Amino acid sequence: MILFFAPLAFLCLAYIAALLWLSRGLACARRANLSERAAHDVQDLPAVTIIVCARNEEENLHDLLPALARQKYPTTKLEIILVDDRSTDRTGELCRAFAAQYSHVRCFLIEDTLSDFAPKKRALDYAIRNAAGEIILLTDADGIPGEYWAQEMAKPLRAGTAMACGYSPYFPRARFWQKILALEYFSQAAVAAGSLGAGRPLTCTGSNLAYRRAAFFAVNGFEGIAQWISGDDDLLLHKMHEQRAGKILYVAHPAAHVRVKPPASWKDLQAQRTRYASKGRFYNWKVTLALIAVYVLNLLLGLGLLAGFIGRFEIFAAAVLCGLLKAAFEFDYLRRAAAWFHEKELLRYFLLAALLHPFYIVYFSTRAQFATFAWRGERFAARTHTK
Repeated sequence: MILFFAPLAFLCLAYIAALLWLSRGLACARRANLSERAAHDVQDLPAVTIIVCARNEEENLHDLLPALARQKYPTTKLEIILVDDRSTDRTGELCRAFAAQYSHVRCFLIEDTLSDFAPKKRALDYAIRNAAGEIILLTDADGIPGEYWAQEMAKPLRAGTAMACGYSPYFPRARFWQKILALEYFSQAAVAAGSLGAGRPLTCTGSNLAYRRAAFFAVNGFEGIAQWISGDDDLLLHKMHEQRAGKILYVAHPAAHVRVKPPASWKDLQAQRTRYASKGRFYNWKVTLALIAVYVLNLLLGLGLLAGFIGRFEIFAAAVLCGLLKAAFEFDYLRRAAAWFHEKELLRYFLLAALLHPFYIVYFSTRAQFATFAWRGERFAARTHTK
């Protein structure tokens, strides 16, 4: 029995310590963001290139393109690059029509793939190399940024700052399961902000990300991570941090949010979360070790909760106790983050999410190591075939 209780107690305490570390980091990230926002004049905005890579995104572009056109940013300092990555629907047609309407919009076409370069990273790399702006601002085709998005994300990126990470809340939230997913996605953003403020950024999202073009080239772009299908966001974040490209900030102001659509079905959720988790064992070894510890903790909690069904109530009671401690510290951390992100309403769904969390982590973490996933009409393993 000690082989169950001792690891569970140790990992639970380590997890709580990590949450306290994140709490300190969250406070630091918030102070740094407020300081940077106060230091900038709207009249002194940098030149920005917004890049969107799209493959078979005809339906989503009907919402995204008008949102890009509404950006409150001087058009003399704004460039928009749309990349049609081998689409088989009307994506290319819509991009070209949009570019024809505005002099500051350009459209590129990618017609093939490379064996050692993930498709999205290749499309991004091509666009960045052809960009005119000193700031690269990224979102996805299913994103809907507010009209002050470009302004809020670009303002803190002065000299010495390499990257600004933003929040992409899930909308719509009409159905109960959409609210649960919105809370889960918000929790990832909360971890991103806290870890960044603590000095060891763990994650970010490519649907709301900005960095200096010079910083991208200073770390040799996607070199070394090009083969991973996912990771055009967090793996690049890790490179910029490890190579000390410059300061990295988190921008949580509501005006900088980019709304994205939650997965529409269980099949879509499986594919998306499998893609997200597929590269976890190829992070920096310290991050990978931490992820393994989180996996084992949730595995033990899940097994402990299930033990109640076979009459092992001493194991069940230990799992419940540790689960309650874990949930209490998680709630406290998310409460702090929700105040900054303006997401307090999501905390109403915390109890159910906390109960599901161990099983969710174990299922997708395990699945990601073996399963392939579908993405924009193609099927992938974690990485491309290398030469």
